[in-house]
Amino acid sequence: MRKLAAVATVALSLGLVAPASAETANPHASCQAPVSSSFAGQPGGRATELQSAFAEAAEFGVRVGAVLSEFSRSHGGSIDGCFQ
Repeated sequence: MRKLAAVATVALSLGLVAPASAETANPHASCQAPVSSSFAGQPGGRATELQSAFAEAAEFGVRVGAVLSEFSRSHGGSIDGCFQ
């Protein structure tokens, strides 16, 4: 349960910076796609956010692969759907 909460926290932190343009993502795309595209035009933004998220996950004993895998397998249909 603690790891699930950590993954949810990391996923939320990745998605909070998404602009409205990510709303038009393909509904079949994984949640990773709209979040990644939300960093377009922000040099280093994605890397900075990932480092922060991975550090936070590590505090809860969650490995990087688990965070990426869980988020990449989620299909919310929109940026909002990914964080509900």
